[in-house]
Amino acid sequence: MDWGAEYVGTILLVVGGLFALWRKKRIFDRTNEFGVERFSSFWGKLGTRTKDGLLGGASIVLLSSGLLILAFRYQDSWGWAVLLPVFAFLLFIMFLAS
Repeated sequence: MDWGAEYVGTILLVVGGLFALWRKKRIFDRTNEFGVERFSSFWGKLGTRTKDGLLGGASIVLLSSGLLILAFRYQDSWGWAVLLPVFAFLLFIMFLAS
């Protein structure tokens, strides 16, 4: 049995989850006791928001790709429940494109 897809999918899920947690931790460390984020300058704010956006985007991509890899691997048992909305969305996009 080929276990490569399970390892790759699990690693992508773990790394995506760690990126999401790292992003939330960065935001938590910047907030004061009143819930307001503090920045040293506008450029500092721009840089940290950009990094947070990139971390969030990378975590969404990694989590969704890991989930899709595992869903394709286990399509006969539980993967159909994940893949059905994906295929419906693809059909919707194809319908809009025509």
